[in-house]
This record gives sequence, C-alpha cells and structure tokens, in this order.
Amino acid sequence: MVDPSHKGRVFPSYEFTIERGKLHEFLLAIGDENPAYLVDDPPLPPTFATVFAFWGGMNMENLLKQIGVEMWNVLHGEQEYETLAPLHIGDTMSGTARIADIYAKAGMNFVEIVTQYQNQNGVAVLNDRALIIVRG
Repeated sequence: MVDPSHKGRVFPSYEFTIERGKLHEFLLAIGDENPAYLVDDPPLPPTFATVFAFWGGMNMENLLKQIGVEMWNVLHGEQEYETLAPLHIGDTMSGTARIADIYAKAGMNFVEIVTQYQNQNGVAVLNDRALIIVRG
C-alpha cells in the first residue's frame, strides 16, 4: 500500500518556457500537420502540457520514489488537462505538483497527482491531473 500520509504533499515548483521548437517537435511526434500551428501565435495542442513536465523538470520518477513507489511498478491510468487561460509561445509556465489523493481499490493503489500552472504574470493557466496505478 502506498502510504496515504503523502496525500496533500506538495513538491518543489519548476519552470518551462514555451518555445516554438518544442511545439514543432511535439507536432512531429504526434504526426499533426495542421497548418493552424504555422501562424505567428499558434494555438497549442490540448495535450502539449505534457511537454512542460518532461522538459521543465518535474521528474515523475523522482516524485514517485519520494512517496515509496518504483517506476517499474506503475501504470499510467488517466491524464486530463483543464485550460484556464490561453497559452502562448514565449510564456513561462511555473508548475507545482501535489498528491491530491491516494487510495486502494481492487487490490491496486491509486495516486492522483495534480499540477497547477501559472504563467509569468502569476495567472493560473492550466491544471493537469494524472492518475497513477501502482501494481501489487
């Protein structure tokens, strides 16, 4: 069982500046050739926020180790994004992750991680929710 006392734990913030190059790499990775992304101030794909954590330094493996979970024992259960304000190339996102919930069901442990992002102006722009399933 994942120790439920970690519920509510907040991890150090990290930053990511949205760059056109990272957007281009993301679009190549998902195979999206929509010309809407070629304009000066393009919209960002709904799942682009995944890039924030990977390149901004969230380090999911380290976060999970801090609560006693080894990455090899993890399944990715769900991911959802709630966009609160427009995101733009050049914006710097500051993300803070916290353990929103830990519970057991059907012999498995579930860890819900919520990351809230603010832009460089301190405006809340995005909420990211991940549900991690811990086997065994």
